Amino acid sequence: MALLSQLFSRKPKYQSLVAERAVAVIDHVIYDVGVDALVGGTFVLDKKFRLRFVGAPMRVGSNVHAAVKVAEIAEAQLFKSLGYDEPIETTILKAHGAVLARAVVRELGNRSAAFGALPAGAM
Repeated sequence: MALLSQLFSRKPKYQSLVAERAVAVIDHVIYDVGVDALVGGTFVLDKKFRLRFVGAPMRVGSNVHAAVKVAEIAEAQLFKSLGYDEPIETTILKAHGAVLARAVVRELGNRSAAFGALPAGAM
């Protein structure tokens, strides 16, 4: 029952749920449009605590708790240093993605008092 309430709840109860979403979004962006698009994009946390990735320049409106440009996060340097000369192992991308997801959650917590007030949960 707890799993169903997490799936259908309008607001995540824990920061860890947003972190899980960040990992999934990072994986999708890398495999769909590439590392450069990821580093050039922005993560947005709306008022319902839904995490979104925007690849185009955007203005932050009143319905947003916080926005974080990926290029401004120190952990994004890992992705900038990855070369395209040789194939990159999936395990390396997944590990870097998890590190970046934790950094996104950290930055969202720093920029939004409401998000920072959510319990961390099991990260």
